[in-house]
Amino acid sequence: MNRYLKEILWLIIILLPCVFLYSSEDSTIDINVDDTYFVMDRFSLVFLLIAIPGFLIYGIRTLINKFRDKFINIVFILFIILVALLWIEAIIINDRIGSDGSMTIYPPLSAEPQKTKEEYYPIANHTIMITIEIILIAIALFTAYKTGKNKKIS
Repeated sequence: MNRYLKEILWLIIILLPCVFLYSSEDSTIDINVDDTYFVMDRFSLVFLLIAIPGFLIYGIRTLINKFRDKFINIVFILFIILVALLWIEAIIINDRIGSDGSMTIYPPLSAEPQKTKEEYYPIANHTIMITIEIILIAIALFTAYKTGKNKKIS
């Protein structure tokens, strides 16, 4: 089997579920989980469903090939960039959730209204999230280094 045909088949396997998901007429996807209602842009969900499996599949294939196949390495680096961009978005969402919010609670009419603070806790520690972003970038740089090192000089 032609090597590039095999790679195209792998990419089709990753992209096929996303095509069906994106073909709907609505521009958003509504996810109802218990008492929480998420509304997500369809493009963002498709982007997520392409990046994560692609990162995992091509990461495993890169390790199996021991960084020797230049094409697989380049595709893996592209998927690392997609995952890193998604992770930056997760950091931004985490910071927004962890921002200092407050609300006014109104006691009975006989008392004065008081301003009370309600604590919002972020999903994850900011330092851990930045560390994971740095690890993703380091993996991309290492893959690029190994790709250049394994290049045969003719």
